[in-house]
Amino acid sequence: MRTYLILGTLLTTVVFSAAQVEPRGENPAIRVNTLFGATGLITVPTSTTTRFDRFQLGTALGQNIRTVSLNWGIFDSIEVGAVVVDRNNQNNKVIATGKVTIIPQNFDWLELGFGTIDPFDAINKTFYGMASVNVRVPSQAPEQVVGLRLHLGYGTGIYRDKVIGGGEVFLNNQFSVVGEYNGVDSNFALRYVYDNNLRLQLGTQAKVIYFSTTYGLSF
Repeated sequence: MRTYLILGTLLTTVVFSAAQVEPRGENPAIRVNTLFGATGLITVPTSTTTRFDRFQLGTALGQNIRTVSLNWGIFDSIEVGAVVVDRNNQNNKVIATGKVTIIPQNFDWLELGFGTIDPFDAINKTFYGMASVNVRVPSQAPEQVVGLRLHLGYGTGIYRDKVIGGGEVFLNNQFSVVGEYNGVDSNFALRYVYDNNLRLQLGTQAKVIYFSTTYGLSF
């Protein structure tokens, strides 16, 4: 836990001193780091990636686990990341993540995402594929809008070779409700966009309190 807090403090200090926040005009509510880093819901990734040439710094507190993650949009629709994983009574690990988003031609309401979590098997090598349907997600949410995104896919490793998925209900330009099934547990959270850059989540993961933060930035 001490290592996690020290690293998180150092990372936060560095990026806040050197970074510029994400520009207004895009909906940051769809870009949140999950417990294991990849952009997504709570523990389940979505097809969405970090914006090109920008970063997402995340921290998360889950069941017997704490993580600090950093994602980078290296190309349009491609993200790579690294995650420091602090688990109770186990050695800390650093794992890698990566994801590619594909938008089929003439289907701009559909996104396909293919990615990996921990490809070098430091904890549990995982591969996944996700399909995300944008029922209604405006690029810049007005004060009064109800939007919906649905996600369905399949994952190995930490997802136990099972069907995974979830959804996001956008209540307005700040609040959304998130739900997921990760192959083992059903998790839920309330997501809050503080200022178009900082996202907060509070809910339950594996029947315990879950909290996460994501901060979008560019250098």
